[in-house]
This record gives sequence, structure tokens and C-alpha cells, in this order.
Amino acid sequence: MFALLFALACAKLPPTHHGAGFDDLRKAISAEGVERAPAVLVADLPAPPMPPARAATQIEARLLEGQEHLGAPTELDTQNPEHAAFLRNDYVGAVRFGGGLIRTGETALEARARIIEFSAQAELRTQASAWLDETARDLLAEARLAELRPLEPLEPPNVVRVPVRGANELDGRDNLNLPRVSIEPMAMTPSESGPRWLLVPYLRGYTMHNGGWFLGQEWGTPGGARVEVLVVLYDRRSGQPVWWQSATGRHVEEMKAQPSRSQMDQYLLWAEDSVEEQLGRGFLR
Repeated sequence: MFALLFALACAKLPPTHHGAGFDDLRKAISAEGVERAPAVLVADLPAPPMPPARAATQIEARLLEGQEHLGAPTELDTQNPEHAAFLRNDYVGAVRFGGGLIRTGETALEARARIIEFSAQAELRTQASAWLDETARDLLAEARLAELRPLEPLEPPNVVRVPVRGANELDGRDNLNLPRVSIEPMAMTPSESGPRWLLVPYLRGYTMHNGGWFLGQEWGTPGGARVEVLVVLYDRRSGQPVWWQSATGRHVEEMKAQPSRSQMDQYLLWAEDSVEEQLGRGFLR
């Protein structure tokens, strides 16, 4: 039950699984059982540094002329962990956009919301972690795989970020920041102790938002929510990831720029449902 297709709105793409087919591993895993790690938030893992913030270019300054009455645009500080997580699309929390759009960028002038405010991080981190833990536990139970109790705390393996080149059909109106970057698992330190098989669920993003402009999205997006996960099966004896999948649940409510808090929570529920559906179709195929 771990086929993580990218659910872009209602569109379904082929399963994004990697490594050996899970059916090839089923016999060994069924016989030996699997240890399940607690949900790992990608934002908490080591990440490559982002370039430091820079002063506005002359072109950007000129584009802002005559807009002083709108207030100064939010400065996204790449050295601020909260802002960096948002720009990497590793953010967990609520985002509120306002003030229309501005254009910024070093290589190309790209749209983004003038005002960007962040909130509810602690609340949604707790909610998202509990949801992903429950989802991973249910998947193992439905697959009738014995879940083994961990013998010792585990240091979660890091992930590597891989640029996604070219354009995407949702560019311009998607609810994430450009450029697109995927994540893939890295190896962990081999170990001869404890269970051989380890399942690690990573939560990359868990965001609800009103209507506005994520970085690089020319036409902007209505209010919505986005959930992205990566599920990895490790062979602890070799330390290698032997199978993994990614899944994205995305919901945007057309013609709804300013949804209420309860409506945004519903969007998150629909995004969660999409991820669970993808996992349920693909795990152990």
C-alpha cells in the first residue's frame, strides 16, 4: 500500500516507486517483520544552505515605485529556518498571502505575493505527524506485516534534493514554490543489530493557505492545501534504501480566495485522503 502517485488536483500520474518491486521483498518482510520509524519532518533534517538574501535590483525597485501605500513587501530571509523551509517546499503550517503580487528574482523576474505570513506551525506539525504515523501503521496492518518494536532510538537518514528540470503543466497556478525539487532517500549507517527491515515515513510538506502567489506562480492559486510524503523501506544490514515512493495530495478550491479556517482544514483532509489512496493502491504491488 505504498504507491505514492503525484496527485495534482484530481490528475493521477503513474506510481512514483523506486527500487525492487515490493512483491519481490514481501516474502522476506513477511517472515521477519518490519520496524516502523516515527514520522520524520524533512524540515528538521540537515539541508543545503540557501543563498543569502540580497538587495533589490534596480528593475525590482522600479517595479515597486508608486506602491508605497501598500506597505513594504515581506522580506523572505533565506537564513531564517521558517522562511527557508517555505522556499524549499518543506514547510508545515499555514500561509496567508496578501497585498497582491510583486516580481523578484536573480535570473528571471518571477511573481510572488507581496505579503506572506506564517502561522500554526506547532499545531500542524503535531497534527501532521500523528496523521502520518497512523497512516503508516494502518498500511502495515492492512498488508498483514508484523510491526516490530524498536530496540533503540534511530537517527533518521537524510534525504537528497534533486532538481526537476523543465516545465510542468501546473506551473503558473500551482500551490508550491518554483523551481520544483524532488527528494530521494540517502543511505543510512549499516547495522547488524535490531530488525533488518525499517520503514521510514517522511513528511515533506503539510500546508494550508488562502489565495495568492507562491514564488514563480504567474497566475496565482485559490485557497487550498498541499500534503507531500516520502515512504522508504531500508535494509539495515546494508544501510541501503531498497524501495521508496513519494505521494502528493493537492486541493485548491476554485473561485475561493479567502476560505475560513474550517474550510482550509477540510482541504487538508482531502489532501490527506488523496495521499492515503495513492499509498493504498501502490504498497506491496
